[in-house]
Amino acid sequence: MDYQMKKMDNSMAQDNGIPLVFSNNPMRRVGNMDNIRRAEGFPGQIMHVIPRPTLQRMGRHFLLRALCVTDIGWYPRASHHFRERPDGADQHILIFCVRGTGWFEIGGRQAVVTPHHALLIPRGVPHAYGASPTDPWSIHWVHFIGDEADYYARLLPDGVFQLPVSTTCVHAMERTFRDSYASLAGGYLVRNLVYLAHALRHLLGLLFYGNRAYSPELRAPPTRDLQGTIDFMVEHLAEPLRLADLGRHAGLSAVHFASLFRRQTGMAPIEYFIHLRIRHACRLLDTTGLTIREIGYRVGYEDPYYFSRMFRKLMGLSPRQYRALRKG
Repeated sequence: MDYQMKKMDNSMAQDNGIPLVFSNNPMRRVGNMDNIRRAEGFPGQIMHVIPRPTLQRMGRHFLLRALCVTDIGWYPRASHHFRERPDGADQHILIFCVRGTGWFEIGGRQAVVTPHHALLIPRGVPHAYGASPTDPWSIHWVHFIGDEADYYARLLPDGVFQLPVSTTCVHAMERTFRDSYASLAGGYLVRNLVYLAHALRHLLGLLFYGNRAYSPELRAPPTRDLQGTIDFMVEHLAEPLRLADLGRHAGLSAVHFASLFRRQTGMAPIEYFIHLRIRHACRLLDTTGLTIREIGYRVGYEDPYYFSRMFRKLMGLSPRQYRALRKG
């Protein structure tokens, strides 16, 4: 991490002072206004560049070694925004587009960035990006380093840098960014930087593991959202659902549904259904005075002995032992 800190000083000088080379790529052109491209300075913007000596001093903190924010900000309607780093950045860069349109070029690949999409650029990867000339983007952005940072970059499929973000995840990510800006109002104290590190971990967790529009297990945006079928399972825990029933509900063949479900969840559909049943049984054991037989019946097991066997297999103890545990 100390090595990364030393390199960052050079990269900041490059970004802020040295003219950058622009290609003839038409996606980069802003009409005839190339000469007013801007890296920052947008009305209403928020920008925090953590002082590099502060990062050097606090970089030995074990929580900041794992994941550390170096720069973070908000650019609303960032007209003429443009960045190009021919040698890449010394930090990973996350850009979250909430309104308007932008573009990026990485490894010769050019693409448009639209609302509710996130762009993750791994450190050391040459890149350029900017705002649309007609509908400039509004973006939250963060640069980060640390021992965990490379792991998240490796979750991207090869050659993919842009991820869709589900509506629910959009709202949660925006709240987390706003909380991050507020946390720095008191200055760059160690407690604020540690809070920022946890906020970043939450952002990355939302993007990769709380985002219905993307699955790191599938390593690509899913072709079909199966949440409706999972909701169907939850609503019919007491019924003897079969794989064919679930596939029919999803509008797929049983084989296709089972394959897609396993890729998105890491579990077979019926195995997942059993987990849902036992989870609900735990809730009933914790919150009601129902007998073991009655609870088993409510989650689809008419034979209390079979219910107890399935419960023990999943939870490692019998329903009666589970109920006797002191929890909370």
